[in-house]
Amino acid sequence: MSNPTIRTTTGADAEAIQAVAMRAWESTYRDLVPEPSRRQYLAKAYDLDWLRQCHQRPDLRGFLLEQDGQPAGFAMLSLGDPAEDPPGAVLRSLYLLPQAQQQGQGRKMLEAVIAAARSAGAPWLWVAVHAELKAARVWYEKQGFAYDGPAETTMGHEKVKMAVYRLPLRPREL
Repeated sequence: MSNPTIRTTTGADAEAIQAVAMRAWESTYRDLVPEPSRRQYLAKAYDLDWLRQCHQRPDLRGFLLEQDGQPAGFAMLSLGDPAEDPPGAVLRSLYLLPQAQQQGQGRKMLEAVIAAARSAGAPWLWVAVHAELKAARVWYEKQGFAYDGPAETTMGHEKVKMAVYRLPLRPREL
């Protein structure tokens, strides 16, 4: 496998992002969210027109992982919508295809997200993880995120319990 690269996304990457999301979601959520609700959620959250429009918003940043010239993962960072988000930045998504996992690529993508959030002056980076995704929760904790509390969201017709984590982005003052 050649050296993987991570780059910021553009509207032209919408189809690649959608393809990664569909494959990653199938392997990640197959046993957690019923298929009709998965399909409904994905149709809305990863609609091509919506993904293209995201790249015109100044508060969103996307990152694409490419391995051997092919999309293998993506991440989406929100720099904060005061009406919807907690103070700071929110990691909206970080997905890797199964063949790109367990290689340190998730950590590299997270580092790119953290760097963008810090350069925007965000005091915190927040992420919500499906409460039953134990491996993902452990991974975020290993990356320095601390559990902040429970939340609930809707995926399709399903109410889903989430675990909210936060990572401080500014050094603590002594």
